[in-house]
Amino acid sequence: MAEHSIENEELKILVSDHGGELVSLVKKETGQEYIWNADKAFWGRHAPVLFPIVGGLRENIYRFGGREYRLGQHGFARDMEFELASKTENEIWHRLVSNEATREQYPFDFELETGFRLFRNQVIVLWRVQNRSEGEMYFSIGGHPAFLLPPQDGAAGGKEADRQKEEVFPAGTFLKSGNGQEKKEDMPEQGRYKLLFEGVSMLNTRMLENGLACRRLEQLELTRCEIEGKQYGAAAVTEHFFDRDAYIIEGHQTREVALAGTDGSLRLSVKFDAPLFGVWAPKGNAPLVCIEPWYGRCDGVDADQSLEDKEYINRLEPGQVFSKNYRICIY
Repeated sequence: MAEHSIENEELKILVSDHGGELVSLVKKETGQEYIWNADKAFWGRHAPVLFPIVGGLRENIYRFGGREYRLGQHGFARDMEFELASKTENEIWHRLVSNEATREQYPFDFELETGFRLFRNQVIVLWRVQNRSEGEMYFSIGGHPAFLLPPQDGAAGGKEADRQKEEVFPAGTFLKSGNGQEKKEDMPEQGRYKLLFEGVSMLNTRMLENGLACRRLEQLELTRCEIEGKQYGAAAVTEHFFDRDAYIIEGHQTREVALAGTDGSLRLSVKFDAPLFGVWAPKGNAPLVCIEPWYGRCDGVDADQSLEDKEYINRLEPGQVFSKNYRICIY
């Protein structure tokens, strides 16, 4: 399992043949690492690509062409060895091609490429999926980058410091069900960090039930804030924020999710045009958070298990190529 580095004036990244995934992202000026270190005590991965499904299947089963197939959560690409396809000074590509083993789980011939391009303070994460089958191909794809939490901000104490933190993290971030009934008590004034969602003050979110998407949407109410001239809705993330697993946000509600410290300063953002995304971290005080652009979603609790009818499924005609990207911006 080899790893390959590329860099520009601002960033240096490391990409692994295993899973074709980003395993390190360092800001050269400060030496700060931004990608989670895959400590298995919390979560043993860095930034896997999710293919050919995103999330889990109902009973780990789907049906296609009169047959039943079993496929584990997030598919198989993240656990396979990719080949290095190309490498230049500031861009690198890996390739995975279908084989006998993949066809046992997924009956299509495909070529999946993962790429990473450096541009100033950004890592552009690229995907290309080609249908090499004779018929139409059905698939999902998504990102699952895990980011190290920002270090705790200055230890300055006193009433003034407490007042400033209360302004950054006002109380009142909570979930409401579709009928307006509160699902959680108001959170404490101060979180360990905050997630910022560009241009919104509330998100309709779909929660998980035993790893599958609930039928009903709930509301995640946010606190308005402005950072560097841009409007965000902020969620203060406390120890219990992820007690109910991931938050799934569908329907292009926002195209940027940022991570900020307790002082309100931006650390990084993920920008995308995906139709939906997830935010997730292990329960408790895990020192990471995942911001995940998706072209696909887990099954719903009442899914009929048909691949063709799967929600958010992508379709490719023979020979066609599906190309998408998202950006990680470091501040």
